[in-house]
Amino acid sequence: MNRKFMESEMKKATSHLARLVHIGSFLRGNPVVMERICGNKNCRCVLEGKKHKSLYISKNKDGKRKMIYVPRQLEDEVRGKLDAYQRIKMLIEKISELNYAQLKIKKDKKIV
Repeated sequence: MNRKFMESEMKKATSHLARLVHIGSFLRGNPVVMERICGNKNCRCVLEGKKHKSLYISKNKDGKRKMIYVPRQLEDEVRGKLDAYQRIKMLIEKISELNYAQLKIKKDKKIV
């Protein structure tokens, strides 16, 4: 891997990561769409079999899964925050891999 390319990629990745983290608009978890029957005998979920769909955030805390209901009017905002967290994770992984490559170059050239 070209060292100049790595430095350029590192700058881009760390800059993008800093912007995402600085905004602070992210959530750890996974979106889960649940389908349910409400129980009203005259509702379409019972009559037509079209279940009600609702969004939940699934997250693990202390080894236990927690499901958090997301009101319909907040679904877009929450999905954006969940996506931001995934981008942050991806950028951290990319930066880590660039650092491993840089370490290998230094080790091979015995710069250490």
